Amino acid sequence: MSSTINSGSLDSVGWDARKQILMASSAVFCSVLWFTGNVLLALFFVLIVLLPFPWILIRFPSLQRKLLFHSWYYKADKPLNNPALWGVNDAINKPIGPLGCWYIPCTCKCATSTSCSCLYDTVVIYCHGSSGSRGNAYRVDLVNYLASLGCGVYTFDYRGYADSPGSSSQINSVQDAKHVLAFARAAHPGKRFVLYGHSMGTGVVCQTAYQLLHEGSPIDSIILEAPFLSIPDVVLKSPVIRFVNSLSLYKDFVWKLSDVFPTKDVIGDLRNVLMLFAENDEVIPVDHVLELQKLSPDSTLHLIPEGGHNFLIHQDSVKKAIEKHLKFKD
Repeated sequence: MSSTINSGSLDSVGWDARKQILMASSAVFCSVLWFTGNVLLALFFVLIVLLPFPWILIRFPSLQRKLLFHSWYYKADKPLNNPALWGVNDAINKPIGPLGCWYIPCTCKCATSTSCSCLYDTVVIYCHGSSGSRGNAYRVDLVNYLASLGCGVYTFDYRGYADSPGSSSQINSVQDAKHVLAFARAAHPGKRFVLYGHSMGTGVVCQTAYQLLHEGSPIDSIILEAPFLSIPDVVLKSPVIRFVNSLSLYKDFVWKLSDVFPTKDVIGDLRNVLMLFAENDEVIPVDHVLELQKLSPDSTLHLIPEGGHNFLIHQDSVKKAIEKHLKFKD
C-alpha cells in the first residue's frame, strides 16, 4: 500500500499557523504601543502640565481665582430676587450695597417674646462655598433650618457671584462678609451675631472673625462646616500633587498664591467655635479638621461618619449640634 500526501492540505495548515502567529504578534505589538503611548502621555502631563503649572499660576492671578472661586459655575432658571421661588421660607430679598442678599427672619412666629425658647436674639451671617449661589438647594435647607430655630439669617453672594457684580478674591470676600455683618449689626442692635461658613466660606469666616477681633468688635460665635487648614494645604494633600511634590516643586510655590485663606494661622485666636465635619468628605481630607482642633483646643468638633462635603445639614446629629452651640451663651 502506498500513502499520498496532499500538498494543498499542508499549505492550508501552514497558512493557518502563520496567521495565528501574525495575530499574536499584532496583539503584542498593540499592547506595547498602548503601554508606550500611556507612558508618554503621563510624562507629557507631568512635564508640560504639572511642572510648569505653579509658574503659570503665580504669573496669572486671574487664573488662580478662576480655579478657586467658581463664580463662573452658575446656572439659574429663576431670578434670585424672588427667594420664594428657591424654596426659602418667608425670606426678603434685601440687596446690601452691590451684594445680592436674602434676609430670613425668625419663622417660629414668636416675634420677640422672651418666653419663647427660640433663638430670636441671634442673627446668623451665612458665607457659602466656592461655587453656585445662595440658592443652592443644600444652602436653602440650612438657612431654612436656622430660621426655624428662631434665628434671623442673612445669606448673600460674594462679589463676582450670581447677582453680585464685581470680582472674586480673598480680600473682596472678607470685605463682603464684614459689609453684610455691619449692616446686620446696625439693623438688629443688641442681638448676638454668628458667622457660619461652609467649605471655602470657612476661610472667609475665620479671616473675617480674626480681623474683627483685632479691630475691637469680635463676633459672638462661629460655625465652620467642612473647614480646611489653608488652600495650599488642600492642594498639597491632593493625590496627584503629592506625587509631583515628591520632587519639591510645589511646596514653595503654593504659598505664593494670591488667595490662601490660612485658617490654621488664625483659628487659635478665635473663641466659641463649632466645627462640623464628615469623615467621608470627598473634597477635604479629615486630617484638616483634626489638625484645626489641635490648634484650637477650646473649639468643639462634631465629627460624623456620613454626610459628604455638602449634606451635613441633613443629619439629625448635626442639627442638634448646631442648636446646642447657638443656645450656648458666654
